[in-house]
Order: sequence, then C-alpha cells, then structure tokens
Amino acid sequence: MTKLRFALLGPVRAWYDDVEADLGRPQQRELLAALLAAAGRTVAVPLLVDGLWDEGERPDRPEHAVRTHVYRLRGVLAEHTAEPLLVTVGNGYALRVPAQAVDIWEFERAEARSERVRASGGTAAEARAVLDRALELWSAEPLAGLRGPQARTVRARLAGVRQSLLERRLELDAEIGDRPNLAAETGALAVEFPTSQRLRAVQMLALYRSGRQAEALGVYEDTRRDLDAEAGRRAPAERLPSAALRELHQRILRSDPTLHLPERAPHSPVATGPRRPAPLPCVVDDFTGRRREVETLTGMLTLPDPSAVVVSSVNGMAGVGKTTLAVHTVRGLPPDRFPDGHLYADLRGADREPLDPQAVVVAFLRELGTAEEDIPEDGAERIALYRSSLAERRLLLLLDNAASDGQVRPLIPGSADCSVLITSRARLTGLAGARHLRLDVLTSAEAVELLRRVVGARRVDAEPEAAATLAAACGFLPLALRIIASRLAAEPGWTLAGMARRLADERRRLDELRTEDVAVEASFALSYSKLTSEQARAFRLLSALDVPDFGLPCAAALLGSAPGAPEDTEDRVGSAEELLESLVDLNLLESRELGRYHFHDLVRAFARSAGSLEDAPATVTAAFAGLLDFTLSTARNADAVAHSVEPAERTLIGVAVDSPGLAFATAQDATDWMAAEIPVQRALVARACADDGLPLAQAADLVDRLNTVLSGISHLTAVGELAGDVADVAARRGDHDAEALARYVRGNALWHANSYGPAQDELTRALALCTDDAHLRLRASAHLTLCAGARTHGRFDDAIAHGEASVRLFHTLGAATAEGTALGELAFNYARRNRLTEARAAAERGASLVCGQNGEASVSSAISLYYLARVLRLCDAADEALRHARDALSLFRTLGVAAFEAATGNLIAELHAEAGDHALTAETAETFLPLARRTSGMLEAGLLRSLGHALSRLGQAARARACLRTALELFEQRAARADVEQTRDLLENLT
Repeated sequence: MTKLRFALLGPVRAWYDDVEADLGRPQQRELLAALLAAAGRTVAVPLLVDGLWDEGERPDRPEHAVRTHVYRLRGVLAEHTAEPLLVTVGNGYALRVPAQAVDIWEFERAEARSERVRASGGTAAEARAVLDRALELWSAEPLAGLRGPQARTVRARLAGVRQSLLERRLELDAEIGDRPNLAAETGALAVEFPTSQRLRAVQMLALYRSGRQAEALGVYEDTRRDLDAEAGRRAPAERLPSAALRELHQRILRSDPTLHLPERAPHSPVATGPRRPAPLPCVVDDFTGRRREVETLTGMLTLPDPSAVVVSSVNGMAGVGKTTLAVHTVRGLPPDRFPDGHLYADLRGADREPLDPQAVVVAFLRELGTAEEDIPEDGAERIALYRSSLAERRLLLLLDNAASDGQVRPLIPGSADCSVLITSRARLTGLAGARHLRLDVLTSAEAVELLRRVVGARRVDAEPEAAATLAAACGFLPLALRIIASRLAAEPGWTLAGMARRLADERRRLDELRTEDVAVEASFALSYSKLTSEQARAFRLLSALDVPDFGLPCAAALLGSAPGAPEDTEDRVGSAEELLESLVDLNLLESRELGRYHFHDLVRAFARSAGSLEDAPATVTAAFAGLLDFTLSTARNADAVAHSVEPAERTLIGVAVDSPGLAFATAQDATDWMAAEIPVQRALVARACADDGLPLAQAADLVDRLNTVLSGISHLTAVGELAGDVADVAARRGDHDAEALARYVRGNALWHANSYGPAQDELTRALALCTDDAHLRLRASAHLTLCAGARTHGRFDDAIAHGEASVRLFHTLGAATAEGTALGELAFNYARRNRLTEARAAAERGASLVCGQNGEASVSSAISLYYLARVLRLCDAADEALRHARDALSLFRTLGVAAFEAATGNLIAELHAEAGDHALTAETAETFLPLARRTSGMLEAGLLRSLGHALSRLGQAARARACLRTALELFEQRAARADVEQTRDLLENLT
C-alpha cells in the first residue's frame, strides 16, 4: 500500500514518507483538493469545471484544462508510487487512497468517533482525546491560497466542522472539570462564533462554577439580545435561546447546586465468587471498597500459563486490612484456577518471635496428607519433600503476616502451577520476580461506607458530617474504623458527633481506639518494638514535625544532632535517606514521591506519644534548632538566587547561621524548594514562638524569605499572621531586631494582600524601631513599600518622597539590585506626576542596574522589566512597553511568581485596550482573571475593568455591566479612589 499522505487543513500538500511531493501549479492543487474532498467518490468533469473556476474566469476549453491537470497530477503521483491512484471512471475521476491518508477525512469523522467511544462505555476523557487529536490537525486556514468555488465551499464546510468539534470538546471539558481556564477559552471563542448557543452554554456554566454568577447571567442576556437583533435573518425556531440554554439560565438564577461538579462516587464492592472449603481465616461480611486492589491482585493470581511460580506480595501499615483483602480476593477467584485448594499460614511477623519457616513446612506437609513418620528430620530434605508434594498440584499459598524475605523464601513452591500470596507490614524487596502491591488506607467514601455497614445506614446517614469527621479522625484506617464502629454499634444511644468529639484530641485518640480485645496502639507497638535505637529516635523526632510531609534534606537536618552523625551535608543526607527508607520499608513512614515523606495520622500520634515518654525537651529543642538554622540558610540561598543577588544584599538584619544550607542552580529550583517546604517553614516559625530555646530572630528572618520568594493571597495572609505572631512574642521578649523585621514583613505582606491601612501602620512601627545604621537596609525596604502604598491611594507626592528615600539608602549601601527595584517604583510615580523625562530615565536606570547584575532569569530582573513597561506605557511608548511586558511575563511564569504574573497580564490587557484590539483585550483579561483571584483583589478588579470595557466594545453589554459592577465593588472596598472614578465613568457611559 502507498505511503502517500495528504493535507488540506492548511496549504494543500502531499508527502511520500517524509519527502514532500511537488504538486505543481495552483490549478493542479485545486483539482487535487476537489478530488480529496470527495472522499474517494467519482467527480464528473462538469462538476470539476464548476468547482475549479468561477463563471467569468473559465478558460476557453475548461474540460480540456481539467484533463491536462489530471495528466500532470498523475505524473506527480507516479514519481512516488506505481499504484494507479487517480483513476478515470466514466466521464469523471476518482482518487483512491486510504481514509487515514487524508487529514480532512479523519477530521470530519472525529465527532462521530468520539460519540462512539462514549456509546461503547468509554470515559469523557477518552472521547475528548479523539477530538483533541482531530483539532491538532488544523494547522492553518484549509486549502490556503486556493480561490476556486469548490475550495471556498470546502473551507466553509471544514470551518463548520471545526466549530462543532470545538463546541463538543468544550462540553466535555465542562463535564470533566479539569480545565481551570475554561471561562477564558469559551469567552475567546464566543467572539469568533457569536451565534453559537452551545459555546454560550459552556461559557455560562464555566463562569457560574468560577463564582461569577452575574457574568453568567449577562452572557445569557447578550445572547438573547443578539438573537433578537438577527431575528429577520433567522428561522422562527432560531430567534430565541434554545430550550437547553433557557433551562441553564433558570438553574443559574436559582443557584442550582447540581451545576457544580459532583464528587466522585465511591467504588462498589466487588461481588465474591462461590466459596470453597479451604483453611483460610473467616472472611468479614462487611468488606468495603478496595475494588481496584481486588482487581489488581486477581490479575496477578490468574496470569495465563505462567513460566514460573507467581509470587504476589501485599504490604502496608498495621491495621490497613492486608489480611482481609487477601482472604477476600482468594475466596473470589474462579473455582477452576486452583482446583487443589489453598494453604494458609499466619507467619506472626509482627510478634517478637516470628514463626520458624521449618515449622510451617511441617504443618503444610501434614495438610497435604504426608504421614507424620514420613516427614524428614533434616530441614533441607523436608523442604525438598514439600516442594515435590506441590509439583503436581495447582494450589494457592496464602502466607499472612510475613516478617522477612528469609522467612518466606523456603516456603515458595518450585511449580509454576502454584501461586503464592504474601501479606507483610514490611516491603519484601528481596523476593526475585515477586509482584508488589502497597495497600493504602480507605478513601473517605469507602471509610464512611464501612461505618454504614457496621453501625447501620440509618444512624450514619442521619449524621453525614460527623461520619466524615469520624472517618478522618480514624485516618481512614480500617482497623481504627472497625473499632469505633463496633463501639458505636454496641451503644445505640451514642451519637457519631459525640464520638467525633472524643477523637478530636490527638493526645487521647489512641486511647479511644481500643476495645477489650483489640487496640490500634498495640498493633503499632509491635512494629515499634522491632526498631533499632537509631530508627526509633528518627521515628519519634520526625513525628514532632507538625507538617503534612517533609523533604529528605529537612529530615536530615532535624536528625543531624544525633551522636556520631556525619559532619558533611551530603553524607548526612545519604545517611538520613537510608534511615528513612528503612522506616518506609516497615510501613511506619510513607513516601509517595521520591525524596518526600509523611506519617499516617495515627502512626504520628503513636510516635509522638512515644517521644513524650522517651525524649527530653532539651533534646527535641536542639534538634529543631539545627533544622531552623538549616532551613533559614537554605531560604537565604533561595532568596538570593531568585533575585539574582548576593545573600548579604537580601539580609535586612544581622542574624548568624551555621549551616551552609542547600545551594540552587537556578531561580526556578529555588522557588520550587521554597514552595515545597512552606509547611516546614511555617511550623518552625510557630515552634520558635512557643519555645524560647529557639532563636526568634532566625524565625523572623525566615518569615521574611517566605514573603519575598513566594506569592499568593492565601500565602500572604499566612505570612502576615506568622510575622504578627513573631512581632508580638519579640516585643514580650524585648528582642527589638526581631520585632522590627517582623513588623516590616507583616506590613509588606498586608500591602500585597491589599490591606493598605494596617500595612502602613506596621511599616511605620517598623521604621520607629530602626534606630541605628545597622538597620539601613530594613529602613530602605520599609520606605519602598510605603512608596507603593501611597501610590495606590493616589498620593503621588508622598510616594515620591518615600521612593527617593529608599533609593538613597540602597545607594548608600551599594545594593545595586535593590536600588534598581526602588528606581522602578519611583519612576512610575514620577510618570503619574507627568515628570515623564525623569520617569523614563529612572525606569531605564533601574532595569540596567538589576539586569546588569546577572544575565540569568531572576525575580528582580522580571520586576524591573515590568516596572519599565509600566512607565513606557505612560510615556506613550506602547510597542516598547508591550515587548518588555511580554519578556517580564515569560520570566514570572518560569519562576512561578503568581502576583506579578497577574499584574503583568493586567498591564498587557490595558495595552491591547489602548491599541483598540478589544477581542484580544477580552481574551487576555479572561486568561489572567483566575490567577488574579488567587493573588490580589486589586488585580482582579483591574482585569474585570479591562474585560468589561472590552466586552462593551464587542457588543456584550449585559456581561460588560456585570464585570464593571464587580470591579467597582472591589475598588471601593480598597478605597482606590482614582480607580473607582474611572470605573464609574465606564459604567455610566455603557449603553
């Protein structure tokens, strides 16, 4: 078969393998396109004539011209294949090529294929993937450069197909709910396809789900008005919004909760097959969930014609349900898979004295019918007899609660007809060829369902919130859930809410998770008793970190105070990794990501309880002092790399550190580490406030690094609260340096979170605490933030005074990067006072100072470019401004600086608006709105204003009004007077 392929979605082209064919003159391409568009059907010569030329442009002998083009086209095809592709059929021609060789054939059939995927039980994501692959084929305008009637017809048809594919893909996007920018994408396409009610429906739904109900309703009003305006050109049935759109409008009006994406439904338990008599433990009749795990284990145990014995190992923490899962799976296997039955042994791996494998061999031989006198005394002979006894059998061994590879290895049969299923608290990585399944806790839905089955559906359904809280307090651990459920079942008068309150206190939680004959704590204690002293110390200390998870370097720093710990950081990390991985192998610590670790909640509670009994407070403080020192040093390195300066230039007060910390090659590496370890840094600051054995100045410095490297409203709020806590504790302890820095950090965070009044108060208090030359850098930084605050409220003279003070102080210190940043802020205020020459000079000088320090991407260089673009816009240099803004945007995205990314997006939208490109303004504003919502109310208001203004120019008045009203409300909340006036003017002029 020929390897030719053809493309019409763009210029008409053809390839043989990867070599492009020369299709010759435009008329030959027109003919080829007409034949390919016919999808293998015969096209009569008169129809080809009508398709290639308009009435007044035909040659004297058009039929002869068609035949000439056919002859030449055959010559082109013959250069690449001997197959007769272009054939004569009566008074016409047909091009016979496979469907997959022509892009438009695949393109036009994509929606039908997508629907077949859904009809056959496929997921929405699988159906969407079909559409995505088709839409990727659209590289440019179809049949680009061809002007004939047939080309125009095909182009129009393909444009309609593309619109339909886009509409269906967006509908699937809405159904799946994984596209955060869906409102922006539908908004841009609504401009391209203003009469598409399907697009409008997705746009309304996306806006509503984003909390923008007024805009969603505005879209409906704009659609209704547009349809009414075109009533004379439409059929009666098309003059009103469709029934589906009207229904959606009503549901949005009444805030129908079902419009939001539903939570995932819990998996239904898999039905078990018929049971066979076998020496297995009793199966629980309330087995819940675990559908995927059962299917995985079943697949492992039912491999067709295995070449060697199948060994499957299930590992997991104490109480996670390994035995229950294994027994349930075995009982559900097809009866003919293991016709000779099952052998079961509890190897007692969690006991102080695990079972001797030789004793298990003896028991199994008895089960297999070997007479007592025929069992050899010699261990090796005994194992040989055991394996030969299994050689002719198809049998499953369930080895429960294994302690180690060595305990299991003698019990593995030699016959490929047998299979082995092992459960263990440890990962048995030394078993060659074994397949492993790590069993995690239940999902939230599965945990609640287990409560329903044991306690009773009526009681649990009557208290759904308490049931969810109870499941979470049990850490979704099956053993803990069963204990609590059995206690509730035994006491019909107890409420779930009451039990949840009893479990709320972590210190008494383990005491509650016990009955007369079983306790979660006892299960954990068995595992703990097996640890070496080094493992036990690490287990206890790491549990004191009050964080969801932590990275290996932080763990190494915390454990580094151990006697005999390596001095070299790399050696220390390597030693810690070996230690932590040993705890992971024992399922006392978990690791779902390379280099990151976490505890199960109940295991952490047990470890902390052990720590409170075994570790002296001074020992714990010393360990956390080492972690705080390491974390601050690393955060300083991250800050310096992110801003491309020497660490000293970013240090506002003198605080010594001993650790060199981690080094970072790029700004992205630095910000990634800071973001990953936010919980650790916050926990350290909180601990320093509570423990006077930890240096508070280090904690204040660490909060400053959190503030300068990362962004986001929720992050800034947390930073402000931490800084406030440090400031209050420092004031009580009389630590003026720590208090001054903490108040500055709090003021800076409050300003970025748009709390301008409290920000000014804190910054003013910080300045008052800066009484000597040791605080010059802190004073300069406080003046710079006060400059920005005054500018926000339109007090440009005050802003200039603070800005000039900041520039002078940074210049005195020789801090070139900081001086450049301050010049950028000062320049904008000069421009707002119409001092444009000074503004441009200051902005360019600032960018030169910052970017000249280091050619690498950095937060500081990105900020300087943003400041320069902002000033150039006010200086009527729009093209330069846009170029610098785009450069800044690229850097902010790379470095993950969300607040400035949103601010730059707002600036770009304003530049597009001033250039009169309203469609691009709307698209840009829509794109950055979700980010602005997470970072700054002022930026959100600015983008809504740009979007509203653009929509008003695009004829979407109702939605424009909703955007402008929301923007006005946000500006009024922040007392931004100039912005309030400008937005009111836009609203008043809206027709």
